[in-house]
Amino acid sequence: MRIVSLWMLLAAISAAVVANAEPLRVGIPGLSAEFAPVWAANDRGILKKFGFEPEVIAMQGGTQLAQVVIAGSIPIAVMGGAYLSAAVRGADLVMIATHMDKLPYTLIVKPSLKRVEDLKGTRLAISRFGSSSDAGLRLALQKLGVNPEKEVTIVQVGGQTERFAALKANTVDGTVVIPPLSGAAQRLGYNALINMNKLGIPYPQEGVVVSRQLLASRRDMVTRFLKAYIEGVKELKNDKEFAIGVLAKYLRMDRKKDREALEDSFQEVIIEQMLKVPGINLEAIKVGLDLLGKDKPSTASSNPRDYVDGSVMLELVKSGFVDQLYK
Repeated sequence: MRIVSLWMLLAAISAAVVANAEPLRVGIPGLSAEFAPVWAANDRGILKKFGFEPEVIAMQGGTQLAQVVIAGSIPIAVMGGAYLSAAVRGADLVMIATHMDKLPYTLIVKPSLKRVEDLKGTRLAISRFGSSSDAGLRLALQKLGVNPEKEVTIVQVGGQTERFAALKANTVDGTVVIPPLSGAAQRLGYNALINMNKLGIPYPQEGVVVSRQLLASRRDMVTRFLKAYIEGVKELKNDKEFAIGVLAKYLRMDRKKDREALEDSFQEVIIEQMLKVPGINLEAIKVGLDLLGKDKPSTASSNPRDYVDGSVMLELVKSGFVDQLYK
């Protein structure tokens, strides 16, 4: 009788949590392994555990997503430095956590292109102007001595899948992708001309972006989301088969046939690049601001601290939340 009563009590508590769950729309700029923490937190029921009834919405690039967050229809975004383009123009956006703070892309090009010098005069695909893929390509080209404004043509194509399709269709000469597409492309004979991760360029590649207004008025809600997001990273790092399954599901890949590419993605993105403690990297924010160049209004602040708020993450770290997860 006690066992039945306990089961009924637990069922009632579970039902009450679901009934009181808060609808939450979380935006991501596209389909990429970089956003696996959100998918993991959703699929593991972690977001529900923290009181949310989540809806994850994929957009076409960070520029578009930033506008939607500004409009208020999506309160929380997991995105990269594209938010800075809006923030320097006065948009009420700040990054509050960063789980990837270096450029992860590989520039994949046609087999006939062997050297960086061969890129001059080529067409290279990104998602949208102002996006992380755009920033990464421009930074890498500059670092290697190619002028992205004059010596190549950068074109907007869309997400990684669309960009890779454009490369295979010969409508572009190269594109920036991350695993698993970078490994898959090489196995098809394309050249990996620039590995940006090895260049070690700091950049706010992916993190959580909200409005200051939301942070001020719904701090508890933002804190609960950050807890779920951090736990999502932990689940990916600690359970390889779960992580492989999440990547296969959302990247629309076959878990068996594409196993090698999925393994690449797990190792290079989740294990090597995702941070257990997604704090704020001010040097990365500064690089993002510098990259805006002439696009940054003269009246805009150049202080990276004006575009971030790490207070919630600091509270979580001090509370021992992150340490306890990995204990």
